[in-house]
Amino acid sequence: MIKLTNWRKALGIAAAMVFLAAAAGCGGEKEAIYPLSVDGTEITLDQTTMQTIYDAGFEVSVMDTSAGSVQWYEIEADMPLDADSVYTDIYIGKGGEPYASVSVVTGEACAVRDGVVYFLKSEEGGLDKIAIASVPLTELTGEKALEIEPKLESNEYYQSCVTDSRILRITRENGAAGAVTKLEVEVRYDIDYTK
Repeated sequence: MIKLTNWRKALGIAAAMVFLAAAAGCGGEKEAIYPLSVDGTEITLDQTTMQTIYDAGFEVSVMDTSAGSVQWYEIEADMPLDADSVYTDIYIGKGGEPYASVSVVTGEACAVRDGVVYFLKSEEGGLDKIAIASVPLTELTGEKALEIEPKLESNEYYQSCVTDSRILRITRENGAAGAVTKLEVEVRYDIDYTK
C-alpha cells in the first residue's frame, strides 16, 4: 500500500470525491442515530471523529481504479482537509481487508483525524464485522431491523427509512426475508454542489 501525506495529491489519483458542504446549514433537531460498531469499535455518526478509527488500529485508505487495476492508497491521520467539505469513499479495515467505507465532513480546515464521520456503508466482505444497535449484521433479520427502526419500509430488495435528518438502508437477498448484503447509514447534511 502506498502512503499519502498530501490529500490534494490523493484527490488526483484516488477515488475520493470532494464536495463543498454547507454543514452549518443543517438546521433543525436531529433524530437519534443508530449506534454502529465496526470490529467492536463504536461509531456514532455525526459525533465520532476519524481519530477514533485510527486509535482502534484501522487502516484508512482510498481506492484508485483509474489505471484499469485496483490500487490502494493509505491516508495518514495528519493529512490536511479543507474547511466546509465532504470527503467520501474512505475505506476502513484491518489486515489489508476493507470492512466499510465512510464519509467525513469538516467545519473548519483540519487534519483527517479531526473529520467527523457522517456516513457508513458496508457490503460483501465487511458485513461480519458490522453491528447496528448491538445486532451483528449476520443476525439482522427483517423483524430485528423493525425493532431497531419501526419506520422501516420494505420492498422487493431492501428495507429503508429516509427522514430529513437520516437515512437507513438495508439491502437483502430475497427481499426483507433474506440475508443482509449491504448496510448504508447516513446523517443528512444540506450539501451545495454548485460551489
